[in-house]
Amino acid sequence: MIPLQVKVKSDDNNTTSLSFSDDVLLLEQKKNFGATNKPIKISARHILSVYLDKSKEARIIIKALSPQGKLTLKLDTFSFEVIDEEAAKIWIKTINDIIYKDTKKEKRLRVFINPFGGAGKADNNFNQSVKPIFDAAGCTCEVTLTEYSNHAKEIIKDLDLKAYDAIVTVSGDGIIHEVVNGLLSRDDALEIDIPIGVIPSGSGNGLSFCLLGNDHGNSVSHAALNIIKGVPMKIDICSVTQGEERYYSFMSLNYGIIADCDLSTEHLRFMKDFRFVIGAFQALLSNRKYSCEIAMKVVEDNIDNIKQEYNKAYDSPTLHVDDSSASASKVEDKSKRIVDKYGSVNNPIPSDWTVLNDDGYIFIAGKVPWLSRSQVVFPCALPSDGLLDLMIVNCDKLSKLKVFNILSSFEKGDHIKMKEVKYYKVAALRLTPKNRDTGYISIDGEKVPFKPFQVEVHPKLINVLSIDGKYAPTNV
Repeated sequence: MIPLQVKVKSDDNNTTSLSFSDDVLLLEQKKNFGATNKPIKISARHILSVYLDKSKEARIIIKALSPQGKLTLKLDTFSFEVIDEEAAKIWIKTINDIIYKDTKKEKRLRVFINPFGGAGKADNNFNQSVKPIFDAAGCTCEVTLTEYSNHAKEIIKDLDLKAYDAIVTVSGDGIIHEVVNGLLSRDDALEIDIPIGVIPSGSGNGLSFCLLGNDHGNSVSHAALNIIKGVPMKIDICSVTQGEERYYSFMSLNYGIIADCDLSTEHLRFMKDFRFVIGAFQALLSNRKYSCEIAMKVVEDNIDNIKQEYNKAYDSPTLHVDDSSASASKVEDKSKRIVDKYGSVNNPIPSDWTVLNDDGYIFIAGKVPWLSRSQVVFPCALPSDGLLDLMIVNCDKLSKLKVFNILSSFEKGDHIKMKEVKYYKVAALRLTPKNRDTGYISIDGEKVPFKPFQVEVHPKLINVLSIDGKYAPTNV
């Protein structure tokens, strides 16, 4: 590629060459005696805006995010005096066309902040660390601080979505759950294409880790860049029926020791990830076991085949999964609402489902690889394969140490290699707790009533912003 180049002057009156080649901007400054300083390199992905400022002398302004260590990005501004204004205008337009070639520039963002998230610092973190990045990229923000549970859901149900390019959540996974349920409760649910962007500000931040990987899942600067440069990526959503209630899940459905680790330690949120370790020890030391009947529409139960399909889908140029068979589960009625192919929890179990009655430790299903940092519970989960990943660990005379080893293996997803772990791809399932009247069931990390529930996957119902158009790799 021939470099796109323009000559400018820096503040010390040295001639500087701004050149762009192979998706990298090179800022090369020459000293007065002909020597050249070490050039600054900025990838196209990290450039937020390039424009001509004529408030005084004409200057090219470049705003970009520069790596600061391995985990964060720092907002930088570069300013250069223009030598040839017409050449500068052409160069600026060309660069802007390149750096936003795959996504919309200057997005209009509808932002929902959970002021109690991030140890009560979500609002301040947004204003101090995220808003300046959005401003640098020319994005506009309309912000709401949520005041109570389901506040975001109520607003979304009646929101004029055409006024925005994306909905942004500044929270953990709870507000994302509200936004998803608000969008899919609308009369036009099946026509919605507005994407969701995620700024991690909670204790779990599962979806953020899925989008950014284990190293950057808690980085608000990487998350802001993902929103600015991200493209809409279709993800599957699960319809959940429980009694007469119906809600939607984007992340996980959980009964057993993992639900106990999460929900029984809500009062320990100040301990962050360590609270889950404490919850696991409490459950194991108290000899808790979890009985249930689980009925499921199994599509695949061979872990080698599941891993092969994951790698095949992930290695494709764009993460596109042929969901022609699964798409039959998305049924539209005249009101453009979502209809469940397999009925509800109140209907008889279909005759072609597999039914298991087990005493176990773990019964968890999910649509995302990460549930939180270093918790790669579903390493073969794909965003839009039309299927739900299900993991079961039965008692089978397992020692407490073995169960703890399985939980510890979530860090890299190695638990799927263990013979004690059963891993399925299913289109739908029903779980009925047995032999106890109280306990914990969680959906997307939120506590729901302790009673039977049925889950069904609906392909590609929601868009999320992803800078790579796929989830981070789990390297299974």
